[in-house]
Amino acid sequence: MKETNSRSAVLGLQHLLAMYAGAVAVPLLIGTGLGFNEAQMTYLISIDIFMCGIATLLQLVVTRFFGIGLPVVLGCAIQAVSPLILIGTKSGISAIYGAIIAAGIFIVLIAGIFSKIKVLFPPLVTGTVITVIGLTLIPVAITKIGGGMPQLLTLVIPRIYC
Repeated sequence: MKETNSRSAVLGLQHLLAMYAGAVAVPLLIGTGLGFNEAQMTYLISIDIFMCGIATLLQLVVTRFFGIGLPVVLGCAIQAVSPLILIGTKSGISAIYGAIIAAGIFIVLIAGIFSKIKVLFPPLVTGTVITVIGLTLIPVAITKIGGGMPQLLTLVIPRIYC
């Protein structure tokens, strides 16, 4: 299939929008949790988008140490929001940056170990684990869709069926 410039532009825009959603949500949550003003929030979001772009560019080049040769969107991990807010409220923004740098160094040091034990996790195992996680999140999603009041279910449902 021949790629046209217009199709490439649309796919590039889609890639950019997908990256922005993940790259903006995490700094917004962290900045809000730390009570940042507009200038601080702008700086936090800008530096995050910049670093996501650099990480994505590093994936485009294949070397011995990094890169897969594809434009993979690399962004912030949402699971780090709560620990970063806790670190920020106790020790400030510099401690957040220090924790991120320390975690990055730690990950680089242990990455070789995980590349060797990857064979212990075939697609059947990882797929099953991800499916079970997704299935256990269904009740949470339904509760959130219903307004986030699970106690209402215990009051209303027994009276309807009894």
